[in-house]
Amino acid sequence: MALKREMIGQALSPITFEVERGKIREFAAAIGDPNPLYQDVAAAQAAGYADLPLPPTFPTTFGLWGKRAANIDEAAEDLGFPPARVLHGEEEYTYLAPIYPGDTVTGLRRLVEVQEKQGKLGLMEIATLETVYHNQHGQEVLRVRTVAIVPAGGGSPK
Repeated sequence: MALKREMIGQALSPITFEVERGKIREFAAAIGDPNPLYQDVAAAQAAGYADLPLPPTFPTTFGLWGKRAANIDEAAEDLGFPPARVLHGEEEYTYLAPIYPGDTVTGLRRLVEVQEKQGKLGLMEIATLETVYHNQHGQEVLRVRTVAIVPAGGGSPK
């Protein structure tokens, strides 16, 4: 299945996520980050934050734990991604404003580019997606660029 290049520039189903202190603490524990900024509100405030800040890669959870108008498999199908064969290439986060517990962020994801490259296992399609998040006040707070790799052909990646 080839990626649907006609989807370039079109918005997919929005992702909405309510930021909670408990989720920030769980994420920091899961990645093994003992920094008290992610556990203790007083430590975060002493460091100049209004509340617990997000660990740098925390927004990955927005798409996993967030509420969608359509589920992740439907979004992948809209783009022509075979969900069982997609490899994660990279992720880039650009924070534009603080995001704290109590904030609700909503992101719109778009396919921005598709390239074909020859790899060791054969032809690959490399898709770049961008998600722009706004908070409950309509302020743009975050941009996320995601690169996904889809091996061509019928087999699974090894």
